[in-house]
Amino acid sequence: MHFVFGGAFTGKRKWVKQHYASESVKWHYLYEDPVLPVLEFEESYIVLEGFEHYVKELIHSELESPHLVVKKLIQKWRDSGVWEKLIVIGTEVGKGIVPLDPTERQWRDECGYAYQHLAAHARKVDHIWYGIANRLKEEIQ
Repeated sequence: MHFVFGGAFTGKRKWVKQHYASESVKWHYLYEDPVLPVLEFEESYIVLEGFEHYVKELIHSELESPHLVVKKLIQKWRDSGVWEKLIVIGTEVGKGIVPLDPTERQWRDECGYAYQHLAAHARKVDHIWYGIANRLKEEIQ
């Protein structure tokens, strides 16, 4: 799994498109529909863009702590074999002024926990700033 994160409008999508330009890629925009799709194996890579919106949807569902759901999701992805084909793009929501609204604070915290799980288990982690990648992690297979 390749985890790509950075601030809003810092060039994450463009960087991923350029980085994987020679590959067959299926994009899922979680901004439009924050429900995870059934991941199919037709493409070389599957991109989940807007992961923070999925985390926000988990908060509103009130079933379980979102970061625990993400932890289970990571294991499910690994078991299903989709793990090596997955690219997750998330916007950093934990910087700046802490929101007054309790739900917005919870979203900020849960995204941080979820991103920690993603980064810990990902083979590659890139932080994008102004369209430039800073590789934070790369595991050699």
